[in-house]
Amino acid sequence: MSVLEADSRLARVAATQAGAFTREQAARAGFSASQVQRRLAAGAWVRIHPRVYRHAGVPPTRALALTAALLWAGPDAACSHTTAAALWRVAVIEPAGIEVTVPRTRAPSTAGVVVHRVTCLDRGDITMMLGGLTVTKPVRTLVDLAAVVPGVELAGILHRALSRGLVTRRALAARLDTPGTRGRPGTARLRTLLGTIGSASEGASARMAG
Repeated sequence: MSVLEADSRLARVAATQAGAFTREQAARAGFSASQVQRRLAAGAWVRIHPRVYRHAGVPPTRALALTAALLWAGPDAACSHTTAAALWRVAVIEPAGIEVTVPRTRAPSTAGVVVHRVTCLDRGDITMMLGGLTVTKPVRTLVDLAAVVPGVELAGILHRALSRGLVTRRALAARLDTPGTRGRPGTARLRTLLGTIGSASEGASARMAG
């Protein structure tokens, strides 16, 4: 296979991944280990994370950063916590870093990515967004955030998720009662907030009816 053919094949792969690609994908496209090293040394390719790169002419966008983090973290990883909240547009501020969740059997580490390790990340808790990003669903995102964000911020995120129809009070309450969720850090606080928001909504409805 010629270098031009390898370049073309790799470009097609990178185009579906916001411009990012892995060393393994480069090898499958036809690049040898020495060719990969020469391109990195010459600055034709830029290292984003270990074994994850972009072509030098590809601008470092947020979409590329998110995709690169997932490629680096592995096929079972998903954007989570504040990163997921930003993707669902329920966070006020876009987080500077990237948070991902991976199975506990793995312990990757790289600059700019916060890794959360869990015993099991249920496939039912993950969805794929436009652009191919895997992300925790809104209910799972709220449960994760309950353990790490301040109460006022969590209340705002919960209110926005409810008002935009991303979650329902019933679905979230049911999740908080499941054995795998009950007792997790922050769940009691999330349950209290859910009850408070529900009481406020019911009170507003009653006043309007009156």
